[in-house]
Amino acid sequence: MAVHGEITTEAKGSVCIVHLKGEIDVTYLPELESNVKPLLENMSYAAIILDCENLIFIDSKIVGFIAYLYTSLMKADRKLAIADINETIDDILTLVGLKTLISYYDSVEKALNNILILVAK
Repeated sequence: MAVHGEITTEAKGSVCIVHLKGEIDVTYLPELESNVKPLLENMSYAAIILDCENLIFIDSKIVGFIAYLYTSLMKADRKLAIADINETIDDILTLVGLKTLISYYDSVEKALNNILILVAK
């Protein structure tokens, strides 16, 4: 039985956390885009953290969107971090080379603390 996905956002000052839950595949891409693209346009956010604590699966379209998100933020001198990934997600992002580009943290709290330090500099 497939596990449904869920995408929510949460603002923490100049950082926005995108909570990804369940299986996020191409059928969730429009929802992901509608949640995240406004964050790219809102320059008051210095960083976005993808919270993967409850993420079970992503497919190639979502990996592509993460790459797009990373590139868009970097061009605007903003940050992307990924927090609390499981082994499956870690393997996928390592395989495509994103793990060498994006900062990874054990928890959202660690990501938030490190991002806020970087943003303050």
